[in-house]
Amino acid sequence: MVPTFKTDTFAVFDDFLGPEDLRAARRYMTDENFVQLRYVRRTNNSYRLIEGDPLVGPPTYHGHPRVPKGFSSYPSGKSLDVVVEALLGAEESLATWIGLRGSGWDFFSCTPYLYPAGSGLSWHDDAKDRTASFVLYVHDEWKSTWGAELLIATDVGDRKAAVERHQGINTDLGHYVAAEPNRLVVIRAGTPHAVRPVSPRAGENLRMSVTGFFEPLPQSTRDDR
Repeated sequence: MVPTFKTDTFAVFDDFLGPEDLRAARRYMTDENFVQLRYVRRTNNSYRLIEGDPLVGPPTYHGHPRVPKGFSSYPSGKSLDVVVEALLGAEESLATWIGLRGSGWDFFSCTPYLYPAGSGLSWHDDAKDRTASFVLYVHDEWKSTWGAELLIATDVGDRKAAVERHQGINTDLGHYVAAEPNRLVVIRAGTPHAVRPVSPRAGENLRMSVTGFFEPLPQSTRDDR
């Protein structure tokens, strides 16, 4: 699997899912029950920076030592399993950015999101003991005027990109990645990024994505294995 674009801190892979798996993922997004994110996320974590009113579905975990009650563990029997399987099949191609299973990470999550017009995500870096994050766009169409670009900061010389306490970022250069259907973006943890709000021009079209994190087991759990 060859990236469409890559840097040291992130990579873009197009046509990630096969046609049948992509259809299955889209069915999941239309069949699953979603709730407004503000009702399920605590206000003392990074999700307090969410803009607008996105919706979230239940996550599926692969390899999680203690899956939270009400969440799914792979295999879940749901269509979201195709995303888990595709990521597992791409481990080697993604290793530069996500690390190696067993030494860099041990489990990962897949969480579905729906972003209606006006919804976006402020600057953050996903660095809470994670090795990487990913986003996979599964909507069937996305126009350049509809917004929702993924913004990724670039380190320039001594001006290392960093997220400040109040969403600030101390670099003025970076990349943007359009929300093209069936595009996977993997981002090394500690890399500041944001999502531009979906434009009103999108109308009733939703930014449909599956997002997740690659994470290591706690040291205490590793010692018990």
